[in-house]
Amino acid sequence: MLMKLLGIIITFVIFLGANVANAARAPQQYSQADGGYLIYSVGSIGGGLDFWFPYKYDIPNSSNRASEWNGLISPTLGGMWYLRVMNPDFTGREAGHVVVRRLPPGHYSIENFGFGGQVPGIATYDWSSAVPFKIEFAIAPGRATYIGSFMRSVSLGTSLEPQLGAAGFFVIANRAERDLPIARQKMPQLPEINIAVTDVSIFGSAVLRNSEPE
Repeated sequence: MLMKLLGIIITFVIFLGANVANAARAPQQYSQADGGYLIYSVGSIGGGLDFWFPYKYDIPNSSNRASEWNGLISPTLGGMWYLRVMNPDFTGREAGHVVVRRLPPGHYSIENFGFGGQVPGIATYDWSSAVPFKIEFAIAPGRATYIGSFMRSVSLGTSLEPQLGAAGFFVIANRAERDLPIARQKMPQLPEINIAVTDVSIFGSAVLRNSEPE
């Protein structure tokens, strides 16, 4: 029993360490003249929670979607045992960071999310989307595209608890008034910004929302 518990704890430490490192790693920036910019914010509502939305670059004339320009929308977290947003750009009901990345022009998509965790000594868990969805956006040469705010919140104590249990949910919404001034502070040379925030309610998933439940 002791060895089993030790194994679970080691797995937990490795899991958290890997995800904190991945979240903190700065994404590669595209340097060619035809590039554009991706802007989004990411964080949590009411506490630090680990999650990731992978986005993929649709490589022109290729069926191979593996690309150095793929990325993860994931919060930068601090602490091994107590996860919280590290040095947030904004705080309040939502706390998180604004991310600006220079990317090659083209079409991109988000088709899944993931998060995981553990109840020490009891179980580990991993979640991904049970409902198919596809958030699409385009990066245009010499332009910037804002795709919204990606926040995770707990479902316990909300009207979603009977349906989602402790899984939590995501609020993906337009926070341009908050996020774009921060983006311009980080990168004053940003060009004109196109706001392209997907209404995720069209996917019919209780986990993907454009506002908190009433």
